Amino acid sequence: MNETSKKIHYEIDSRKIKKGDTFIAIKGEKNNGHDFVNDAFKKGAKTAIVEEKRNYIKEVILADNVIDYINKKASILLKEKSKIRIGITGSNGKTTTKFFLYHLLSYGFKVFTTEKNYNTEIGIPLSILNNFKNQPVSILEMGLRKENDIEYLSKYYTPNIEIILNIGTSHIEFFKTRKKIAEEKLKIISYAEKPSLLFINGDEPLLNIEYPEDIKVFRFGENKDNDGYLIDFEYLNWNTRVYYNIFGENLMLTLNGIWNKGQLMDALASLMVSLYFEIPLDPFYISSFSLPEKRFELKKYGTSLIINDAYNASKESFLSGFESIKKMSIKKKKILLMGEVLEIGDKSYEYHIEIIESAKKIFDQIYFYDPKNKFKFNNISILHKKEDIFDILKSENALIYVKGSNGTNLWKYVEEFLND
Repeated sequence: MNETSKKIHYEIDSRKIKKGDTFIAIKGEKNNGHDFVNDAFKKGAKTAIVEEKRNYIKEVILADNVIDYINKKASILLKEKSKIRIGITGSNGKTTTKFFLYHLLSYGFKVFTTEKNYNTEIGIPLSILNNFKNQPVSILEMGLRKENDIEYLSKYYTPNIEIILNIGTSHIEFFKTRKKIAEEKLKIISYAEKPSLLFINGDEPLLNIEYPEDIKVFRFGENKDNDGYLIDFEYLNWNTRVYYNIFGENLMLTLNGIWNKGQLMDALASLMVSLYFEIPLDPFYISSFSLPEKRFELKKYGTSLIINDAYNASKESFLSGFESIKKMSIKKKKILLMGEVLEIGDKSYEYHIEIIESAKKIFDQIYFYDPKNKFKFNNISILHKKEDIFDILKSENALIYVKGSNGTNLWKYVEEFLND
């Protein structure tokens, strides 16, 4: 009987250990998991995967490198059963694409995908080891934080379908240029199983390069030269009606809830993959999909509408959100409550000014949450405390758009306000 059939549970947090679990000792930036191995054993862990020799109170599995070990173990498990392996990367929209594509493909296949936004060399193997059930199709979201992250994941999981959604400015602090970000994202094909299918944003010049002959490339975007392109979209009764042309055929769909333009591009990539496999597009089934929380999430509060889009942010996702706000036929004052876009380095002031100047064309009032007093903007109201945010959210007869990087905690404050 193998480990999967025994339903062994793997855990990286010793506080969450249950009887029979396997503890994975990860050496992180702040904590070293090896310091908590014996705590895990005392809570009932059966064994632990470690790379440091210490005095442990139970037998352990000693690896040269714990992260390499769990990725190798997970990749063997996945590749043995999943013959279709889809890797998704991009600066924005990976999680939305992953879950929408999972929804579409599940109409015709048994599909595995990683939970939540697990997209790293730790989250991906942990999700596979705990949740994979021999599905023939797998969808993996691959995140980029440092050089060679994507290449590392490609090496272990060898996707044979790759999706590159966009090249934005997220994490530009670490990579300096969009060209370098594009080079890193393109490493998703470094170890791709050939022949391979590659779906790219055809409107992005940095992705329109020469590809190997054994990689078949499909392009999506707004340009009509793409294999799939967005024609238009509109909001009707708090749902989204979208018009595409995919592989030469016009398509109209109604999507559940309010989707912004960036999310509609994510949906386009997903639809193209689904149609490539000739999976029927059942309009009722498609409309049953709900967007992940805190991604352009609309909530009613009194006479106002609050859009919580603060799970994460980049310059590009701000501008995409603004385009969608312009599409809304709402006779309410429009308020932008924005937080900082993090990890953009010396581009910070320039990008924030660009966002604010675009916002001035759409919003009646703009507020910037700056608890550390880092910025000075002309004619912009600065907020420093959570209570200031709550005061803005209490505005009557308003459409309030809330967006900022996850680390600003704006999304948490919105949830706290609405749940109070």
